[in-house]
Amino acid sequence: MGKFLTALHVKTTGKEQFIEKFTQLMKKDGYVPCSEDEAAISYATAFSEGGWVTLSNGDSATTELSKTAKKIAEGMDTLCFTAEVVDSDFAILNLFAQNGSESGVIVGDGSGYGIEKAPILVDMWKPLIQSGDESEFVRTLGLENTFVEDMLYDIGKMLGITPSVMTWCYDEFEEEIGQDGNVISLSFRKAAEKKLSLNAAFKQVFGEALEPLGFKLIKSKYPYFVKVVSDEIIHCVTIANERADGRGYNGVIYKCFDVFCGVSTVYNSGIDFDTEPKRFHGSFDSVSEIYTKTHWRDCDMEYRASIMGFYYNPTSAAELIKVLKKALNVTCEIAIPVIDPIVTLERCMDYFELMRHWIYPTVGDSGESILCTRLFSADEYVMFCDRNCERELERCHREHNEERIKYLAETREEEKKKFYKFFTNPELQEWAPAELERRKKENTEKLREYGLNI
Repeated sequence: MGKFLTALHVKTTGKEQFIEKFTQLMKKDGYVPCSEDEAAISYATAFSEGGWVTLSNGDSATTELSKTAKKIAEGMDTLCFTAEVVDSDFAILNLFAQNGSESGVIVGDGSGYGIEKAPILVDMWKPLIQSGDESEFVRTLGLENTFVEDMLYDIGKMLGITPSVMTWCYDEFEEEIGQDGNVISLSFRKAAEKKLSLNAAFKQVFGEALEPLGFKLIKSKYPYFVKVVSDEIIHCVTIANERADGRGYNGVIYKCFDVFCGVSTVYNSGIDFDTEPKRFHGSFDSVSEIYTKTHWRDCDMEYRASIMGFYYNPTSAAELIKVLKKALNVTCEIAIPVIDPIVTLERCMDYFELMRHWIYPTVGDSGESILCTRLFSADEYVMFCDRNCERELERCHREHNEERIKYLAETREEEKKKFYKFFTNPELQEWAPAELERRKKENTEKLREYGLNI
């Protein structure tokens, strides 16, 4: 299946200037900046060095982006264009000018969809072409490559837009947010509104239940409840927005969140509670993942589906509280009983292996994986890793998956050799002991800065 995407590309003089002007434009429509979980409108926003900003809001069509493009072109006195890619076959680029004029071009072959190419108003596009030579631009529009993304990549280079950004779908924008400062989220709410935010409601509802269990809301950018189990182990519960699927009621589009829980040790290579939960280094799982992986013998698929994201009406504080209480009940019934017994390093490793976290020790930034060098001999480690094969064989026998059973039987001994090789790597064995102590010292200091008594 090919790629579908929509985006808005705006010619701008700089990042700060664009944000300021765009914010003023949104204020004229009655919107003010806010956090992402309060937002009525949110854009994933990428800045290119060639003087462009690219906006994506996740919509499957360009209708709303086209309205925004017209407002930007006229209100910010600039040129901008929308891009809509259909199944990697073709793209429609619509250019909007300050005076209200428009120019649409087709990239690739849209004839199979009833979309025919029209004459190109190249004079409107020429000011955007860095070289000033429109011939290569026109030639590229005439190509009919297998994937239209290749042509968009070339067009990005001609215009000064980061080529990869020209081909990003919304999920790819989201993955890059906050990575290097060039991709950010711009969120807005109605100026007259001051809603109960998801994070504030989460702290209220979950705090009442988790604090008596020893969890503490730490000092961080994101809402993490953390429990200190020992001077080596912590348990965590947090929340994060998930991409909604468009469902709603009475004209209100619902938003979605998920609850993430986990176990971490001071030997983790990446403890950072100022990181979004979904990106925390291999330590957290959603409550549905915890249910699935701990009920692999008796997983109720209907129940699993019901807890894969929690949807709520963003205009109703009462409904948000109600859904959070449901999520809390699921967390207390499914996740807390799983992580609560994890009170030793050995049990931590059992948990990481059960949850299919990375447990193969390598030199470098590898999560919790080198903890095994502190706990096991090489033979013990091989037996530890092989337990996953046992579980999968049992599952395959229950499902009568003879082909998979045969494959596992044929590859099992080779897998054991691989595990042994991981563990006995001389460089790893020399590096790991000092690295574990370094991580323990550094992470202990970090956790104390977050307000934990460890």
